[in-house]
Amino acid sequence: MKKIVVTAILLATTSFYAQVGIGTTNPEGALDVVSTNSGIVVPRVANTASITTPINGMIIYDLSSNCFKGYQNGAWSDCGLVPVNPILVQVGNEGDAPNTVPSVVTATQLASVPGVTGVVPANEAAYQAYIDANPALFSAPATVAEINAMITAVNVQAILVQVGNEGDAPNTVPSVVTAAQLASLPGVTYVVPANEAAYQAYIDANPALFSAPATVAEIDAMITVVNATATPITSTTGKKWMDRNLGAKQVATSATDHLAYGDLYQWGRKADGHEKINWTSSTTGTPVNGTTTINADTPANNLFITENITPHDWRVNQNANLWNGVAAVNNPCPEGFRVPTIAELNAEFSAYGIIDSATAFSSPFKFTVPGLRNYFNGSLSVGSYGYLWSSSVSGSNSSYRYFFSGGANLDINRRAYGFSVRCIKN
Repeated sequence: MKKIVVTAILLATTSFYAQVGIGTTNPEGALDVVSTNSGIVVPRVANTASITTPINGMIIYDLSSNCFKGYQNGAWSDCGLVPVNPILVQVGNEGDAPNTVPSVVTATQLASVPGVTGVVPANEAAYQAYIDANPALFSAPATVAEINAMITAVNVQAILVQVGNEGDAPNTVPSVVTAAQLASLPGVTYVVPANEAAYQAYIDANPALFSAPATVAEIDAMITVVNATATPITSTTGKKWMDRNLGAKQVATSATDHLAYGDLYQWGRKADGHEKINWTSSTTGTPVNGTTTINADTPANNLFITENITPHDWRVNQNANLWNGVAAVNNPCPEGFRVPTIAELNAEFSAYGIIDSATAFSSPFKFTVPGLRNYFNGSLSVGSYGYLWSSSVSGSNSSYRYFFSGGANLDINRRAYGFSVRCIKN
């Protein structure tokens, strides 16, 4: 009986005054709800797609986003009832499957969306093509995160294509890629703006080192080489040297600077990936590639070759000339550089009084202590010793210099070891 009376009163109020009051006898709007300890619960739906016929003014609680959304101006709002940017609506509509709405969004429109960054006007057509080709990557409406992901993907690909085109043979497309472009590539590190012209020259001079499009690995390798050779050390002996170990990312800031450790090469072997180490601290690193016990004069892969049988060489047939000079068949050094002889290393150690790891680092060479990779199982011994291969041989072994906290000397050892290399200018 009470429910009937209340309903009648509400209907009467609605009929005569077009206002409903709940918790109040003086409603100040079409619906006025007053409470000191409760609230209104709006419809809770799985997501906006659950509403098949939305109309302007509709409010819901979106369970997939855990927020309020409203339908206004023909589109669902973002969380918090914020109006959706019409450009996001446009991109969402253009990212349809099948592609019945070709994308025509402009670079100017994309750049105007708050939160969207990195828009390159020259890539406008590529952005449109990406939207048409990847409908599954866009919501309706699209989100700022989706737009930014697209811009990054397109911009990266455009730069890789550019470098691949510039690395042509014969050189009909001179390289003009900028240091800023290279630095924007995810995965490319240690770009030095002052070396921009050197990067361009390297691309033009080494077309065989770049795919079409180029890869991030190829560009990162170029950066490492150019940075290492751009500012060589001139010794008091008159020789010029790379200012870091082969493969190092930077000039060492300490003897245990892992970013300056570089690669660990098996003697006489070329740069094929066996030498790569992912250094994570001054005492830890992980070989990028694994090991194999299969010896080969011309390895068919990038695996580190272990050998427990004398003469402990990674090859089947020993060859004493693999690193002998700048034109050596397996010279791992950049163009114009080579692996030094033991006499050349000895001369520098003598000239700068290198008697331990401390003096090795305090010298202009800034030598580090990356240790070695063992010939018998490929494991690393890191952080106490520095080992430097020479191009010189002694019988079935090869000559090298080493240093640690308690001393420094020259010696000979098994060629299957992985040691550092410091290149000398020819």
